[in-house]
Order: sequence, then C-alpha cells, then structure tokens
Amino acid sequence: MTQYGFIGTGSMGSMLIRKCIGSCLVAPAEISASSKSGISARALAGTTGITAESSNRTVAGNADVLFICVKPLEVRGVLDEVRDVLKPGVLLISVAACVSLENLRDWTGESVHGVRVIPSVTAEENAGISLVAWGHGVTPRDKKLVLGLLNAISTAVEIDEQDFDLYTNLTSCGPALIVSMMREFAGAAARTGTIPPGVAEYLVKETMIGTARILEGGQDTFDTVIERVATKGGTTEEGVKILQARLPAVMDEIFVALDAKRRVVSEKVAGR
Repeated sequence: MTQYGFIGTGSMGSMLIRKCIGSCLVAPAEISASSKSGISARALAGTTGITAESSNRTVAGNADVLFICVKPLEVRGVLDEVRDVLKPGVLLISVAACVSLENLRDWTGESVHGVRVIPSVTAEENAGISLVAWGHGVTPRDKKLVLGLLNAISTAVEIDEQDFDLYTNLTSCGPALIVSMMREFAGAAARTGTIPPGVAEYLVKETMIGTARILEGGQDTFDTVIERVATKGGTTEEGVKILQARLPAVMDEIFVALDAKRRVVSEKVAGR
C-alpha cells in the first residue's frame, strides 16, 4: 500500500488531500499530514479520517509519495529537516512556485525523485489545469501515479520546466486575474449607473459562468464568442474596440510584474 505524506495543510495542501480522497484513488488510511502549528492538520484529520502527525519527520519518513505544500521560502527548511529520513526513491512533489527541480535535487540528493506541480484553485470543482514538470530519476510508474491523481481532479499538462512561469500566469494565476477584471467590470456598472454593487457582481458572475460553459462546449473560441455578441455596428462592438486597444498593454505589464516578482522570490529561495 502506497503511503502518502503531506507537509503543509493550508489551502492548497488541504484541497489536494480532500480531492485525492474524493476521487477514490487514495484512502484516508494511506495519508498522513503535518502542519506548522498542527492545528490545521488535526482539523483536517477530523473531517477526512487521515492521520495528523505532530512531526514533519514522521510524515516524511513514512511516505512513499511526499507532497511539500508550504510557502516557497519555507521549502528548503522543511527539506533540511526531513532529508535524512526520506526513503530512497521517494517521490517528492513540490507545489511551491519559484522552487526549481534543481533546488529540490540539491536539497534532497540524487535518490529522491523530484516533481514540480502547480495546481489551480479550480481543481476544487474538478476543473482547470495542473502543470507538471518531471525531475531527475522520475520513472514511468511515478509519472503514471502523478498523472492519475492530477487528471482525477483537473487536466494535467506536462511541460518543460523552463516554460513553467509563463504557463502558471495562465493557469494558477488565471482565476485571480480573470476575477479581478470581472470585479472592475461590475464596479464600472455600479459607478456609472444606479445598479447596486451586489447586483452588478451577481450579474457578472452568472454571465461569466454561462460564457465559460459556451467555451466548454468546444464549438466556440474566444473569437467566435466575440463575433456572436459584438455584431458589426452594434453597441458591444464599441466596448470590444476599447478593450482591444488598451488591454494588450495592461496584460503585458501584468506579465512583466509577475516575472519580476518571481525572480526576486527565486533568488531568495536560492539564498542569493
């Protein structure tokens, strides 16, 4: 029986545990977890039936598959703490941004099979993308296990690590960026008319959900949806023209800012 360990039971760690159990691919008895204070791990154990451990070392030492679900600047400290108890050939899955496969290998040694995974909050709804990059020593069996878990809660996309940041902008960062734009869309309606902010938010949310379902059908692309709604000479076309003129520069600025922040964090992670 494969034993799964989770160090870190914040929003991402707890979501992954719940979804792994909900998918019926992993039984609660196969999972142990720890957290910084122990409070969140014990609370999660009470609702899911997993085992909460007071020590990261206990979780790591028992694990055949070990998920590291802590903040990027905490990963090295956790791995320094547990390195000597890791099983040879353990599958180490890090969900931390800015922590490279090279970092994982340097901090754990050659016998550990490192994997980088960036899930999205959309996995809560069995949707969205989980990005995967394979590290040194990962076997076909390792890949089958990881892809099986991720595809049960999302769509797993395998990529080269060098592309991680750009893809992450679209997947893991995407929900917050898209919702931020929709919030401003609703805010504009409230500012320029008499519609209450709560009503504006509700209308935009429902419209966004419906639009996503149209796109989900596979028959429409971004361009065809725009063509269907923004008819030539109509009012919607005027709004689309403004967005097409101004949004590219805003989006470029967002990507530059995200990349700059990642460089700063990556340098801190590497101790430079």
